[in-house]
Amino acid sequence: MSYRKKHVKSKVHRITPKKSIFKKLWFWILILLIAAISTAAYFVFFYSGFQLKNIVISGNSKVATKDLQDIVSEYSNTGLIDFASVKIVSRSIFLIDEAKISSDILKTFPDIDTLKISKSLPQTLTLRVIEREPIGVFCDSRAKCFLIDQSGFTFEPVSVIPADTTIVRQALEGGQVFSGEQVINQSIMSAIYNIQKAIKDDLNINLKEALVASSSRLNITTSANWQAYFDLSPGSDIDSQISKLNSLLSNGISADDMKNLRYIDLRPKDRAIVCDNKTCGG
Repeated sequence: MSYRKKHVKSKVHRITPKKSIFKKLWFWILILLIAAISTAAYFVFFYSGFQLKNIVISGNSKVATKDLQDIVSEYSNTGLIDFASVKIVSRSIFLIDEAKISSDILKTFPDIDTLKISKSLPQTLTLRVIEREPIGVFCDSRAKCFLIDQSGFTFEPVSVIPADTTIVRQALEGGQVFSGEQVINQSIMSAIYNIQKAIKDDLNINLKEALVASSSRLNITTSANWQAYFDLSPGSDIDSQISKLNSLLSNGISADDMKNLRYIDLRPKDRAIVCDNKTCGG
């Protein structure tokens, strides 16, 4: 025994007590991180100071303000939890999707051309409305008419056409026309607008009708009951044709001849064909 006590060391393993989790740094960092995220989430989702309160709308005259406010209010309620009977909704201004609101409003109200939505912290959403301005009335083959803007969009049904209004038609139609459709190419509508403005401003003549006879031809009829034919084909210069028309009416055709005027064909590039009751055997 003495030998064993002398030469054999007893193996004693000291058990070290585990360090408490509350004394570990990473635990408190995690707690602080969770607290910071929870606080931020509360302010973003539920803090009353960031809940939508004011809806400011400007620029609208045809579309009712209340109708626009109703759509905004509907989209402002963001569902966070919807499980069984538990529903949690937030009206936080940070969660409002301006793109969805804009898309729905533009689909619902064809009278609106463009819509700009901006957030003004902490509680205000601002809508700036630009409504369509009519340059005429578009009528289809069924005599169904709508106001039409410079971009070629129809937007408001018309039962009675006002006096001195340009009627826009097209020979080839793609079926029934609805409000909010682009029925005529924007470049063609821009040409009609420029012709309308030129003859009205320079000659005090109203544009009575514009017929898109084909993709390459536009026929206009004036309030003086003569016509003009324009080339719309690719590469044609509609502005030079309008200038040619103005030059003829201002300098080349007398007032007496204009009374007998039947049509002016502006499609030839180097000249214009003038037809009156004398030259065309009227």
